[in-house]
Amino acid sequence: MKRTLRSGMAIMLASLIAVLSACTERAATDEPPGNDAPSKEEAAQPEGEASAGPVKEPEPIGEFPDAFPIPKAVDPASYAYDDPAQKYEIEIMLPGAFNQPIPDDPIKKYLDEKYNVDLKLTNLTSADLRNNVAVRFASGDAPDVVVMPFKDVAISLYKQGQLAEASDILPYMPQAAQYVTKTFANWATVDGEMIGIPRYSTFQDNWGFFIREDWLKTLGLNMPKTVDDLYAYAEAVTKNDPDGDGKADTWFMGGAGGGNGFGMLDSLRSAFGHPSWNVVDGKINHPMLDGTTRGYLEFLKKLNDNQLLAPDWYTISWEPFKAYTFNDQVGMVHYPGWNLIDETYNAKNRDMSVLNVWKPIAPPSAAAGQEGKYAPGGAPGGMFVFSKKAVEDPGKMKRIAHIIDTMIYPNENYWTVSQGGGPDIYPDGSRVVFNEADGTNVFFIDKEKHPAYIKPELNSLPDWQFVGYTLLWQIYDDEVGKIGSEHNIYVNNLPRHENFGIFITLDGPTESKINDFQLKNEIAFVLGNRSFDEWDAYVEEWKASGGQKLMEQAAEQLGASMP
Repeated sequence: MKRTLRSGMAIMLASLIAVLSACTERAATDEPPGNDAPSKEEAAQPEGEASAGPVKEPEPIGEFPDAFPIPKAVDPASYAYDDPAQKYEIEIMLPGAFNQPIPDDPIKKYLDEKYNVDLKLTNLTSADLRNNVAVRFASGDAPDVVVMPFKDVAISLYKQGQLAEASDILPYMPQAAQYVTKTFANWATVDGEMIGIPRYSTFQDNWGFFIREDWLKTLGLNMPKTVDDLYAYAEAVTKNDPDGDGKADTWFMGGAGGGNGFGMLDSLRSAFGHPSWNVVDGKINHPMLDGTTRGYLEFLKKLNDNQLLAPDWYTISWEPFKAYTFNDQVGMVHYPGWNLIDETYNAKNRDMSVLNVWKPIAPPSAAAGQEGKYAPGGAPGGMFVFSKKAVEDPGKMKRIAHIIDTMIYPNENYWTVSQGGGPDIYPDGSRVVFNEADGTNVFFIDKEKHPAYIKPELNSLPDWQFVGYTLLWQIYDDEVGKIGSEHNIYVNNLPRHENFGIFITLDGPTESKINDFQLKNEIAFVLGNRSFDEWDAYVEEWKASGGQKLMEQAAEQLGASMP
């Protein structure tokens, strides 16, 4: 009998830097932008007490660091600009993972009382957020702040005049500001204005392919190195009963994208070439132009035609797909290493013997002798965008900035909202150890005691964490966590395609149109509703639908010529 899935920690979407290796890239001497170094008198004050003297508005931020500093919490006196007497209603919209209402939300109650606000958390799937946020802004009922994962949507809202100038708000968010590097600031700037505050990623560069090593041994196969090797493994997994239960209920992979993309399977795109904008021999290039997209879609079609993917591989969403993953029904997933190990361990009744079931693999290549590469890394984890209406009242703007900033690592409410509530909410169910020397932390959740994991009505509490949660500096002091961390570090050090996209800003509406165009047509090719004999015509359709315009923009910004 296959064991049933128990709910594990939510995974966000997403792109990523492994926890320990990221620390080496941070400059230890950087001070948070927009904060003067504290005087000796200020430094001697007890933690949590505001500095004496008149309230001073923060100075504009003119310079950004080259890299993240060693994280440290900013002086609470930085928020002396906020008058706590006035009460505000504030709505935060974000892409969550559980997306269920929380009837009696202890995190909201805690924050409401502490900051004299009435907070509303609107937590949607990424696909629902993309659709919902445009409608909300257009109807005049915009949320106050959105944790926005889609740059093209943010650009569209900016061009409609819906967003506040983020550089005016950034000085009021000194904790977030210390992570706005020169590259991130440039990424979030459109027509000379910062349209949102770029944020660090949640799972940056530690997403990788993990394969069932026990099934490889059972099937007598070596670790796959090419997509042909992967296909041979996919056939064996689906047809040769690797779990030995006599049932035809195992498959290679699934997408888990909820009908809005290829999900986990999308990461196979980089095996066939650079998966996004790039420059080759001084000319702008795109996977639509060089055969990368076609090769990838033909591979997916071959998998689908031969029924090697889970039956609802395209329509099923992330959380329900875990039933396949943890009931021993798929042979490969694309996952952050620590999360996969931790969730497997919990789903299997905390059985230590399952910790070596999954093995990370190097990125496969399209052909033998070629180096496989993962997709480009180092990108921001989206941005905070603020509606113009929300900041018309300077007091409300300051309160929003204050609250959001306290949830940024490692500020006072970072752990309060993370993983369904830290020690301030559930002291018996969580533990935090912060290392000031290198900015790392151990954040432990006892899932046998923590209410967010044992009370179904509180299962959506972890969605609060997506305001500021990150694994960049999280380490582990338990055996399960240490194995997961080793996987993260391994994946982080694998070869990746060069990131050109972080240096370009394309027209938002056109990019959104192209994304919708490709989504509709790519699944049609995979399902056989459109023939690859039409491929050349399809490429011309792509150009006419906005691809040509985006090519010209990308070429100009990257200093490349047109093909």
